[in-house]
Amino acid sequence: MGLPKIIFNIATTGLGLLTGNVQKVPGVVITGSTVAGKITIGESKQLFSLEDAEGAGITKADNPFAYKHVKAFYDYAKTGSEIWIMLVSDATSMESIADNTQEFAKKLLNEAGGRIRVLGIIKKSLGTETSAGGLDADVDKAVIKAQQLSTEFADKYFPVRVLISANNFSGNVQELKDYSTTEFNRVSLVIANTDGEKEASMGLALGRLASIPVQRKIHRVRDGAVENTAAYYTNGAKVETLTTAWDNIADKNYIFLRNFAGRAGFYFSTDSTLTKETDDFKTLSNGFVMDKAVIIAYNVLVENLADEIPVTASGTIHPAIIKSWQNAIESNINGLMTSAGELSNCKVIIDETQDVLTTGKLIVQIQLQPVGYAEYITVNIGFTTKIDT
Repeated sequence: MGLPKIIFNIATTGLGLLTGNVQKVPGVVITGSTVAGKITIGESKQLFSLEDAEGAGITKADNPFAYKHVKAFYDYAKTGSEIWIMLVSDATSMESIADNTQEFAKKLLNEAGGRIRVLGIIKKSLGTETSAGGLDADVDKAVIKAQQLSTEFADKYFPVRVLISANNFSGNVQELKDYSTTEFNRVSLVIANTDGEKEASMGLALGRLASIPVQRKIHRVRDGAVENTAAYYTNGAKVETLTTAWDNIADKNYIFLRNFAGRAGFYFSTDSTLTKETDDFKTLSNGFVMDKAVIIAYNVLVENLADEIPVTASGTIHPAIIKSWQNAIESNINGLMTSAGELSNCKVIIDETQDVLTTGKLIVQIQLQPVGYAEYITVNIGFTTKIDT
């Protein structure tokens, strides 16, 4: 016991402080070259500015393709925004980049320590690619691998959504694969750019996503145009050349750039993922919201993993424990998401009659009510001889 003394046991959780907020950090794996002493192919780099990129050898002279996309990212997202980047050789296919058995995207995601929430995959076109489904055949192969990759990381509590450049559009909308019949709900395809090249504007898309909250649509008009001058498909044709096919392209779940009558500039068309209409995660926004909620709930609950759970005389979970866990999860999700307009409501339900003594299992139900969106607005308008009151 030692000498008589007064001991203070100071609680560290009495204020009910929230867990750290979850940022929508982007990453990109892109065609590039080694620059001696600065960056090596296959190396992961964390950047916070265009100057950081230039200092790492991603310059207009040494790595013009990667520089173009990083510059587009910072033109929109501004200095201070975090992005992770890996350069790969021009012989590396997007299928290989996305493959979870190879050390490209998987390596970048691991070395970022779970920070990356949206990953861009883009390869510079060499002009010799085989076409399939109206695009470079490599694109669809990459989609399949990207879904497998993102599912693996979601299972490790590192959820990530993937954007892939829909290279080399043939210009024939009928040839485009219909991704509304597939189930790749963690992957999106961008088929447009701002310079008429054969690759999508990945830097711009990632910059836009990094600059908006998780529930925000990439195509929200109120946020303003993402391009002021011109927009193209990845076959070099201006997007206006296929205005009559816009609905069809959107229905096949491709993301492109569009304009509006009487409004200057170009906007992203949708935030579709490559899945069925009935899938809750048919949009990137719903996916990002769920990913953030899962991470917040995980950070709260992991503290209680393998902890003792007091039970009542009848063997059920003590009500005080139920209330404590419910409050902890709800306060964090509501404090970090609902109050910020990222969710409408959150409710946590724990059945106190669960037999934790026998099974060692505790089931927690979290109900999330998302925000709604004015995606389609119907206006009934006409002349009248009498105004309704």
